[in-house]
Amino acid sequence: MPIAYRSVRVVLQNSTDDVMTVEGTEVLLGAWSSGLGLKNGDTLERQSARAFATESIVLQRGTQAYARLGSQNGYLNVQWHLPWIGDFTCDVTFASPLRHVAIRVNDDEPASIAVLVTVTQDRVASSAVPPGS
Repeated sequence: MPIAYRSVRVVLQNSTDDVMTVEGTEVLLGAWSSGLGLKNGDTLERQSARAFATESIVLQRGTQAYARLGSQNGYLNVQWHLPWIGDFTCDVTFASPLRHVAIRVNDDEPASIAVLVTVTQDRVASSAVPPGS
């Protein structure tokens, strides 16, 4: 089994009443980790979580990828880059006033980053919009 020199694991927690569908994803540097890849059409059910990860098995190379998930309330964009040398970056956006995104990064091991992305319903907006409507 090859050695992963750099890896990023993303856990996406969907704490909304929306089903999210992967509408675009690509690894720009490195590869999907075994069993933790994404592909177009994959779904993240409401009130559920899913992990996905990328890694680099080439010495002096990092890993970089993005995923775009759509729902009835807009698009969630997640992109990350862990270079061989330099700081980890992660950008997450959800262009909807009805959703809130929180990001927590665990970089205790700089070569193996873990990211928790939690999408929640805005409490004010969700009280005005009944689930399933």
